[in-house]
Amino acid sequence: LAAVGAPSAAAVAAAGRRGPSLALARARRAVSTLQGPSGELLVHAEGQSRAAGSVVFGHGLGDSPAGWHWQAASWSHELPWLRFALPNAPMQPVTLNGGMLMPAWYDVHGLGDRLQEPAGGAESSREIWIDLLEAEASQVGGRDRVVLGGFSQGGAMALYTALQLNMLPLVAGVLCMSGYLPNHAAVAAALPPGRRPLALAELPVLLCHGKSDPMVSIDSARRTRDALEELGMRNVVLREYDNMGHEVCEDELDDVVEWLRAT
Repeated sequence: LAAVGAPSAAAVAAAGRRGPSLALARARRAVSTLQGPSGELLVHAEGQSRAAGSVVFGHGLGDSPAGWHWQAASWSHELPWLRFALPNAPMQPVTLNGGMLMPAWYDVHGLGDRLQEPAGGAESSREIWIDLLEAEASQVGGRDRVVLGGFSQGGAMALYTALQLNMLPLVAGVLCMSGYLPNHAAVAAALPPGRRPLALAELPVLLCHGKSDPMVSIDSARRTRDALEELGMRNVVLREYDNMGHEVCEDELDDVVEWLRAT
């Protein structure tokens, strides 16, 4: 999603997940934020007549678009030719948390085998993602100018949605931070050999994960990479970070910026 004339040097590192004030301090370029009809936040650098691409970025379990606004603002400073659309998860009961009602893209039963989670509710959430994807595609010139991404459950939904698009072109890429591929068996069954779009093999995917993540194990990220490669996907990269839990770090954010430049 690089723009013509975009800087090629590495961007200044943004703050970690727990340091939004630093990220905003680095975001010297003014950004504009609007709220969409479904509660999504739309973030872009001011002074841009038309964005060259878009990133739909989903938050994690129990969070909201506001929880990632600071990072979207920082990314808008570093990548001013991109728009960022932050969707809002529906409220639903979560089994893992005793049936508590909270923002969730799908139900979670436990912290065990994440790839085998049935992910109840993911199908209806996928419609939210597809609607926002199509809206953003109309703003930037097509789905092949839109990246689907997210953190934790948001990253899982980015993968789940991108792998089950029924029409070409596919999206520009998928960014999954501290996430995994939910309901792997169902996704694989929907993409048997002979029915996979040829473009799927070259779809860029960046998986970023902390080696010390207690919520979504690093093994889930490695198995997600393996599962995607078993689907014939040849452009999957897994970045692992020492001493990082279920959060983000500066090295990871640097990697994300460089990947977005190149995608």
